[in-house]
Amino acid sequence: MKWTIQRDFESGSTRITLAGGLTPEAEPHLAALLLAGALDAPLALVVDLDTITTSDIAPIGAFLAQWATDRTDGPELTVSANPLTPPGRLLRATLGQHAILGKALLEHPADRAPISAYRAHLRLPADAQSPAAARRLVARQCEAWGMHAVADRAMVIASELVSNVVQHAGTDMDITVADVAGSLRISVRDREGETPDSTTPTLPRQVTEGGRGLPIIAALTTKWGFFPFGDGKTVWAAIDGPNGSLVSGRAVPISPPGPQRPLDPV
Repeated sequence: MKWTIQRDFESGSTRITLAGGLTPEAEPHLAALLLAGALDAPLALVVDLDTITTSDIAPIGAFLAQWATDRTDGPELTVSANPLTPPGRLLRATLGQHAILGKALLEHPADRAPISAYRAHLRLPADAQSPAAARRLVARQCEAWGMHAVADRAMVIASELVSNVVQHAGTDMDITVADVAGSLRISVRDREGETPDSTTPTLPRQVTEGGRGLPIIAALTTKWGFFPFGDGKTVWAAIDGPNGSLVSGRAVPISPPGPQRPLDPV
């Protein structure tokens, strides 16, 4: 199985286009791919099956239906397929009655522009002023969402994540702040493929201007992790909301989906 992932950070939509069949061996890779698609806290996660053959629709449809049912939070999962093709008709017949995916099949996800009061995004340059811009974004959203109890920690986390990109990746970046099921999630997507090393955080490329780097991210978050893509990586951090309890943070790296590589990462 091969795939592409396309993100529209402005509207909050992530589209995964699949090609090829789903074997039992590929199921863990598809599950990891769906989790990777949700890392930047999109409002909608669209799985495009237009290139899937008729014989492959049933196993993929069944897998997506179970995955959507088991999810308790995160973005809405929708399925896109041309209803005028045999695979599209079969997919609609297979999932048309599904409580979560059925309605999505009656519409075209690409035509819907997700809007939410609980997600904010900024595109930032590799500039010395970007950490301050990230702190302002987080402070504003914590105020708007009533998450004052975590605002100070969140501003430090955002500043550290952005500082790492400015100093070490040297690329532009997208920072997304979202309230996900009562937890504040901050994700920063750069355009460099080097993976953070949480076991040796004092490596030169892992130390921020304050000399703190990733250890402070782990200390201040409920959980954090990263996922490498062909054109960069996303590093994310989550903090429990006012009604949750903060636990010692630990890195949660999500393994890349095996040897099967994207068709054309974007």
